[in-house]
Amino acid sequence: MELKFPVGLEKNEVLIERDGIKIEVPWPVQIQILKERNKKAKYDVIRNEKNIYIAEADVEVNKENRFHITDMWEQNTNNIKLSRKVACISAEKETAIRISTEFHCKSKHAKNFDDYQFVIPGAFYNKNDTDQNGQDDYLGTFEQDYKDDRNPNLSVTGFAKNDKQFISLIRADIPKVDTTITRKQIAERHFVHNTDIGSLGIAPSANRMEEFLLRCDYPFYERNSFCLNVDGSEWAAYRKIKQGEELEVSYILQFGEAENLTEASWKTSVFQMERILNDDIRHPFSLEETIPYRRDLLHNSFRDFPEKKNHPCGYVCHFSPRENYGNQNVLEYGFSGNQTMVCYEMLRAAEETGKEEYRERALKTIQFFVEHCIAESGLPNAMYSVEKEEFVYWWTGVLMPFQYSENREELEKFLGNQVVGAMMGIAEKLKGTKGNYCRTMTEAMYYLMLCFLEEKENGTLHKDWLDVVVAFCDKMIEIQNTDGSWYRAYTMEGTPMTYPEEWFGSNVIEQGSGTIFPGEVLALVHEYTGNEKYRSALCKAADFIMEHYVEDVLYLGGLNDTTHKKSVKIDAVGVMYNMRTLLLAYETTKKERYVYGAKSAAQILASWTYLWDIPFDENTLLGKNDFGTTGWAGCDVIPGCSYVDDEFVEFVPDLMRIAEYSGNKKLAILGKIVTLGMQHGLSMPQRMYGYTMPGIQCEGFLTSLWLSDTDDLEFSGAVAKNKGDDNDTCNGLINGQALYNLDSLKRRYHTLEFDKIIEQIFAE
Repeated sequence: MELKFPVGLEKNEVLIERDGIKIEVPWPVQIQILKERNKKAKYDVIRNEKNIYIAEADVEVNKENRFHITDMWEQNTNNIKLSRKVACISAEKETAIRISTEFHCKSKHAKNFDDYQFVIPGAFYNKNDTDQNGQDDYLGTFEQDYKDDRNPNLSVTGFAKNDKQFISLIRADIPKVDTTITRKQIAERHFVHNTDIGSLGIAPSANRMEEFLLRCDYPFYERNSFCLNVDGSEWAAYRKIKQGEELEVSYILQFGEAENLTEASWKTSVFQMERILNDDIRHPFSLEETIPYRRDLLHNSFRDFPEKKNHPCGYVCHFSPRENYGNQNVLEYGFSGNQTMVCYEMLRAAEETGKEEYRERALKTIQFFVEHCIAESGLPNAMYSVEKEEFVYWWTGVLMPFQYSENREELEKFLGNQVVGAMMGIAEKLKGTKGNYCRTMTEAMYYLMLCFLEEKENGTLHKDWLDVVVAFCDKMIEIQNTDGSWYRAYTMEGTPMTYPEEWFGSNVIEQGSGTIFPGEVLALVHEYTGNEKYRSALCKAADFIMEHYVEDVLYLGGLNDTTHKKSVKIDAVGVMYNMRTLLLAYETTKKERYVYGAKSAAQILASWTYLWDIPFDENTLLGKNDFGTTGWAGCDVIPGCSYVDDEFVEFVPDLMRIAEYSGNKKLAILGKIVTLGMQHGLSMPQRMYGYTMPGIQCEGFLTSLWLSDTDDLEFSGAVAKNKGDDNDTCNGLINGQALYNLDSLKRRYHTLEFDKIIEQIFAE
């Protein structure tokens, strides 16, 4: 690695070269004054002191505003650190500034932008182009910047495919201060703000085809963003500064070799884990103490409706945590309700505590599902409306209000005009179509099979449960495509759903995203029956995943809901299901390519996961309760880590086994911070969050803004909220996933103390 500063004041710019990678910074300093001019500057003076280049520039933006910039460039092994100090020499009384730098990057063998791939953690993977039309599927541009609090690893990475080299731009110092952004500031778009939050971003070069830009702004500037609206409006913050005051911020340029984008991303995550991660996450309660409260929340949500047709019953756990249990009596099988997962955890609770009422309610719930919710094809229905006494379809998760709102006005009270406006066209296209998502069907059957095995182990054989699961698996084998894939969704007869495209996908990558789900239940049925056809179907699916998703980091399709644009999208839980299916394929075949794929997915998950605690305004819900973001994962690339959700905990047991098989301790530490970190937001007697009872955890929390340019609403899910809010929604999946994780860890490792678990895994 070579750091050069050309001689001659008229050429005082930065040039960095390393193994075929060249970075130029023609204008090292750019200062933007709020509502006034932007001034670019080169350095005036450069000197070398003990291998640290100290570069200085006096920047006169206009007659009233003059600044002195001191940049220290320090070369280390495989990285260069830039420490920046901005001193205000003179200024108008109300001056506010933003300071930026653009790094022009190119590799020796790149011919155009297509020869690069990128990772912006939790927001941008490869090119965010799974429909493969040559542009980003969401914002519609490759010019993207993300606030630091939306960046779990505080990094952006560019990978040169032909040269097998990567460059990561990293925020070196940790942001410590942020304050709530007001409606007035949102309306202004560019505003003065008391914050330490900057932004990092990427863009194609406007000058050279073979070049791309990495850039940093302090405070933040998002040139295209869904923080405010579906149009992707820009917005930016500016720091107030007076004569004699100084601002400081620092960055790192990390360099390295990598075989593919996954390795480039993982090396950056590891670098940041070693720099900024504190895995000693503490709460005023233990993991063990959380278990009875989570169980009782689910247990007490059970509702029995003997007056209704077929006597429906189940866990009705979709409500605002501020209003006790709700009255939207929709029984959901899989996804955000996941009745059979809840039943499994209730059966485990009965076994562990001896409380028979846990088991009684679980058995009633399962029996209604088995006897009344399975179509003639063998495919399960997803949702049963107790009030309507019929099955309902498609609208789940954040879009659940579509199931119980009578008109658009009522819908907008729940979801806001932006989401409703984006979804109404889809609703019309789906009206009258009966079907189910591959994820939802599989989850319902996977946990039903676990319930069957749990009961069998305790002396009761439910043959009708097994018959339903086997019939489902046989149907899935029947409709599996020749390339090993499954569609994202099917009619209740088993016909693939492909219309509308924005909901079910436009090509084999998107439409085939259903492939990532059925492996979990196929593996269980293969293990129980010994029938090779189930393992064969699992392996065909794993081969499809390896071919289409792993190498180019195109994981998608884990979620069934969305706010706008498209439903089949890049999301964290899509990575998790790819990881699980590949892990199970490895465990049933011992083929190394599958554990390589599982490990690759796990390594990408590290980029979705916060390695630091973002600052919150102390007056917000999360600020008042010392909510820590370490260990939380972003949801999907549309909010782009403006929102974190609870899914990852369910997959920690898978992650720990991958860490064991691959001998990768960093992955085990990732499992540790996910399990411990995601106890934040849980109401416990020691920390109630203002919720109506202990054991409540919302399905997500706002780490920044998301579609927030709207009026205050009665209830809005995650959107139209402010940083530091919860999403005001609790559902059965949340506690089911958390309990499944803790229960699985206890059964395998006989402890919930992670240091002991990691010691077991990596014992000599």
